[in-house]
Amino acid sequence: MPSVLTRTLRVPLWTSGLALALGLMIGAATATFGASDRGVPRVVQGTITAVNSDGTAIGFTEDGSDREGEGILVAGDSWTDRKGANFGGTPPTCLAPGSYGQRVELAILDLQGHGNWPDKLVVWVHCLS
Repeated sequence: MPSVLTRTLRVPLWTSGLALALGLMIGAATATFGASDRGVPRVVQGTITAVNSDGTAIGFTEDGSDREGEGILVAGDSWTDRKGANFGGTPPTCLAPGSYGQRVELAILDLQGHGNWPDKLVVWVHCLS
């Protein structure tokens, strides 16, 4: 039977702590700088120009913008009424199908879609009127 040679490598304990700390710092830096501008919605105010029949898409004109009635999908069901009460799980009352002219504040996520994909998504609605 062949003999097996083994060799033990002794590493000071502080080197494992250093390796762990270095790994954590690299991971934190990657998470911070790699995704710093993604997934953060813009909060804007403006006027609703149209709401589709099931409330999942709106026409919206942002204050100070020359893009009148820009089409945006509504994905979230989190919303705040004009008195400041928060709701979830129900459609915003200010986005009733067929309605228009109401003032709102929206949290819009820029998706940078191409072709037939949407490029903006509403994730929160604040009914102002």
